[in-house]
Amino acid sequence: MAGKLHLGDEKMSHWQAVLEATRQSAWEYDAGTGMVYHSPLWKTLLGYADEDVGNDLEEWLARIHPDDVGRVRAEMQHHMDGQAPFYDSVHRVRRKDGSYLWIQDRGQVVERDAQGHPLRILGTKMEASKRQLFQEQLDQLAENVPGMLYQYQLDPDGSSHFPYASIGTHAIFGVSPEQLRADASRVFSRIHPDDLPGIKSIFQPTRQVTAWKAEFRVILPGRGMRWLSGYAKPQRLESGAMLWHGYIRDITSDKQRALKHQETERLLQHLMNEMPMGLSLVDASGRIYFRNRRFHKYFSFVEGEEPTLVNWWRMAYPDPAYRAQVISDWNNNVAEAAKHGTEVQRKDYRMTMRDGTQKIMAIGGLAFGEHFMATFEDRTEQAAHSEQLLKMAYIDGLTGIANRRHFDEALQTEWRRCQRSGKPLSLLMIDIDHFKAYNDRYGHLRGDQCLQTVATALRARLDRAQDLVARFGGEEFVCLLPECDLSGANRVAQALFLAVQELMIENHDSPVSRTLTVSIGVATQIPDEGSTPDTLLTRADANLYRAKQTGRNRVEDGTGAVADTRS
Repeated sequence: MAGKLHLGDEKMSHWQAVLEATRQSAWEYDAGTGMVYHSPLWKTLLGYADEDVGNDLEEWLARIHPDDVGRVRAEMQHHMDGQAPFYDSVHRVRRKDGSYLWIQDRGQVVERDAQGHPLRILGTKMEASKRQLFQEQLDQLAENVPGMLYQYQLDPDGSSHFPYASIGTHAIFGVSPEQLRADASRVFSRIHPDDLPGIKSIFQPTRQVTAWKAEFRVILPGRGMRWLSGYAKPQRLESGAMLWHGYIRDITSDKQRALKHQETERLLQHLMNEMPMGLSLVDASGRIYFRNRRFHKYFSFVEGEEPTLVNWWRMAYPDPAYRAQVISDWNNNVAEAAKHGTEVQRKDYRMTMRDGTQKIMAIGGLAFGEHFMATFEDRTEQAAHSEQLLKMAYIDGLTGIANRRHFDEALQTEWRRCQRSGKPLSLLMIDIDHFKAYNDRYGHLRGDQCLQTVATALRARLDRAQDLVARFGGEEFVCLLPECDLSGANRVAQALFLAVQELMIENHDSPVSRTLTVSIGVATQIPDEGSTPDTLLTRADANLYRAKQTGRNRVEDGTGAVADTRS
């Protein structure tokens, strides 16, 4: 590697020390031979010995995650063609054990031939930071959002720029995000002359800080006039500048659709048939007399086939109980819309397609006379994404069990429910004994694995669906037991106590036991008007403290240790 970089031994040694101290690895690509040379640290980070991996570029590209390799090649080619000053990529690389490591890979062409073709590229690789990963995820999200996410800053002197603009800027204004970071004038030059004064009057430094929402036209080279819808909320900065956080989307199709509604029956029929959502018209007898192309695509009906509403209900909702619920819900919504002259409220339903697959469809529509129009929008991907976001908000990222936020909300909910029913509510506070000593001896990676193992063992010992175990913070866990008295809570506590013991996780620096142990504080209360959930939490915490003060490795309910095993 040193020979390839043409550095003196002393200088090479100095820079090698700098790279190793910052956990970076140097690399060099020779375009003539197709070989890429990495410093030994890089192979070590991936778990390879120096002789395990060759220097062929394709061999290294084969270790990039399949979902990332196409993008990495494109980013490298973008730089090699001179379209970017540097090559900068965040992606995943396969380790020797089969797992993937997120890295930041940077480089620059340092030598070209007479025709401008790259001959040598030098670069570095390092583990990607959480901030870089977040930025990568944000960029991927922005790439898949139809429209443009942005931050627009108007400075006190009247100058303006876009500190952030997503890749959708190309489609919305026909300019690149990079072109807007220094100067916002390119955007305003695209706005229709009749709409520009109104837009500019809103974005003024002296204007009262209010949210902005508007529809306006732009004229794009080669694409003509487009209608846009924008929304933004302002933020006053300490410098006196105004920073607007917003979103702009292309609504040209919506505008055109609204205008075409004034045309003839033939044009209306054509428009409805080409709408980007499923559409059907149903008469009073339940006959589906119109279905557009998207409806046929969703439900795989043959063009000439004309199903009745009754038969369609059976196909779309094969489960009788769920079908009855949906039919009742839909009929009520249609009746309400007809009564008040409003749209049928859109709602998500789980539907079965003709091929047996299931989709989440947002179904809405209009009621007119004894007829109604139903609209269908496939929200399967959005629903899955929303479910994932919800899971991320309520699940502890390390252990996979409920997090503190989930527990806090569950405690409030169960407290109110038990208060109404007069049933007891029990709480267990669980602390891993001498966990700091465990971390100091075995390292934080083993510490994280220990927390994961304990969390799994605790969750596995809970028999009732309504019982909840959550990570309270650090090495502390909490268990919520609705409608459970003190005797039952003690039985559960002992079961959890033994579940951790049976793991036989060594903890040789613990003065309590040579294997991992826990201390548990138990508290039970029938909620009443004179107490709060914090009362129960405080009592459980006090009993946990008592268990720790009296030697740890025990369960304490305020009447004495009910489990105490020394090993």
